[in-house]
Amino acid sequence: MKYIKEILIALLIILLTGCSLANNKLTDDYYSYINEDIISKYELNDDEYYWGFFKDSQDKVDDQVKAIISDLIKTNANPNMTILYNQVINTTTRNNSGLSTLTYYLNLIDGSSNIKDFISKAIIVENDLGVSVFTSMTVAADFKDTSKNMIYLYPVKFDFSSPSDYYVDNDYLYPRALVKQYGIKLLKLYGYDKEKARDVSQKIMDYYTSIAKESKMSDYFNDVENMYNIVTKDELKKIYSNLDSTYFDIIPDNVKISILDRGNYEAINASLTNDNLDVLKESVKLKILQTYCQYLTDDYAKIANDLENEQLGIVGQTSTEELARNIVLNLFQYDIDYQYDQKYLSTEAKSYIEEMINDILNYYENSLKNLDWLSKSTREKAITKAKNIKVNIGLDSNYPRYSDNYNLSNSNTLIENILAILKARSDYEYQRLQSNESSFGLRETIVNAYYNPQDNSINFPAAMINLVDFDKDYYENLGTVGMIIAHEITHAFDSNGAKFDEKGNLVNWWTKEDIKNYERLQKKVIDYYDKYEVISGNYLNGKLTVDENIADLGAISCISDIATRKKASKEEFKSMYESFARLFIEKSTDEYTKMLLLADTHSPGKYRVNATLASTDKFYEVYNVSKNNPMFVDKNDRLKIW
Repeated sequence: MKYIKEILIALLIILLTGCSLANNKLTDDYYSYINEDIISKYELNDDEYYWGFFKDSQDKVDDQVKAIISDLIKTNANPNMTILYNQVINTTTRNNSGLSTLTYYLNLIDGSSNIKDFISKAIIVENDLGVSVFTSMTVAADFKDTSKNMIYLYPVKFDFSSPSDYYVDNDYLYPRALVKQYGIKLLKLYGYDKEKARDVSQKIMDYYTSIAKESKMSDYFNDVENMYNIVTKDELKKIYSNLDSTYFDIIPDNVKISILDRGNYEAINASLTNDNLDVLKESVKLKILQTYCQYLTDDYAKIANDLENEQLGIVGQTSTEELARNIVLNLFQYDIDYQYDQKYLSTEAKSYIEEMINDILNYYENSLKNLDWLSKSTREKAITKAKNIKVNIGLDSNYPRYSDNYNLSNSNTLIENILAILKARSDYEYQRLQSNESSFGLRETIVNAYYNPQDNSINFPAAMINLVDFDKDYYENLGTVGMIIAHEITHAFDSNGAKFDEKGNLVNWWTKEDIKNYERLQKKVIDYYDKYEVISGNYLNGKLTVDENIADLGAISCISDIATRKKASKEEFKSMYESFARLFIEKSTDEYTKMLLLADTHSPGKYRVNATLASTDKFYEVYNVSKNNPMFVDKNDRLKIW
């Protein structure tokens, strides 16, 4: 009996300890508590760099798109699409044509006898091939008058479209080495021997580094106000004094121009000398090869594929069929979007989302009325903005139909047909400068959503409808779809969104004191997220991710309040928070994770869950979180902006 009693006591201790550990684990790391069983069982395939809830949803959409493209090709419903698809699929023809179409431009640049000759030929390359040599032009709405379009001059990027950061920031040593390595491979395939390829690649790297030192880093462009620097055409001609004065004549006189990185352009202009002629010629030739390698022979396409694999930490080759589908999807985006909407945008799901959006918009209007850190005048303008948020679900019926003007031909090479497409799209963009037609955002086949500050709208592509699960209750869907909706609406009031008014114009509607209050709260968010170590020695960048973190914090506060007002039970709250935690379940290669920590404005999924819940009062109440739990944050230090 003595031993039985001791055994029973021991079992009781184990059971009690087990319960304690489970409870502690739940509030030690809520994300892992909900997701670890699934994560531990999922093994990334060799060709997978990422897996998660969104990836599963996207895979489902990709299968639907695959079927749509297959049907369009089989029925020849869009002859231009069929021509392009078959040309990519026909590897024999593609391999035989090789560099044939591009050889003219490569030889043109190679034959430049002096800097003036080079400049005139490089302009031809820019115009015909769409390769950025001197400028990178984009047509978009005027930030301060969204009824009109204007030109934004983005900085010129370098090897494989790498930003300036790669060349001057030692955090980018690995990706910098990769683009150099694959540049060498391209030059060798083009015909250079190993020694010449390495020598040319190093000279190009040194040249780009000299330009990058005078350029802005990527985080500079996270502030929308830094993207609005109006210049006249005469000022541009002075910045680019070494270009022919007619270079900018393509821009209509009545169109405004913003230059995002003056230093980038001034440095390129200063480099246009006869002393730099050789490296300039080689850099443009390499850019041509990098831009078009995926459309060339299998050997060239493999280099593009292998570079992406190394950047993501995966192995494997993209099949010819997948390559063809990806190219068709990118170049016939709106045609496929329309087909997708017609087939999959259910009225039931759309109505369900619209109802949830109304709940969330009502929350924001009420919440804004009670913000004690905003003055009355700013609060009223914020409420006006919330009331005027437009909701777009699915593709606008006025989507661009420039593919009607592609005029592709079986007698052309694949590259010739690609160039015909680029010409049609370029013509359409310049047409928008006069028509002031709006641009379009995400593809309908992307499982994502976004807030557009320039027309004060939240936008949900049709693919997002897949996230509505009618087998789940309202609170489970509130934790996923509702969280996404609330996140996007909060972007209307993040550090960039809050700079636009209810009409989408960049205008200050804040008092000076309110701006100071916001900056103080924003600094707390930055410091709060900076402390999280994701991979050994690799921490979250609170400044880079601040707007997305603010949107997450606002969204979790929103759905928690909606559930409270609807008198949700404790079990329904748990259901909502569990659903939210599963929304961001993910597994990825270390290479991909490190790349995201450098460049992605979103925090990794684990911290989107744990960090937001640790600042949510209702979470503490539902799960009885005590001061002894690692997720505990003192009430005075919990983050709440919106």
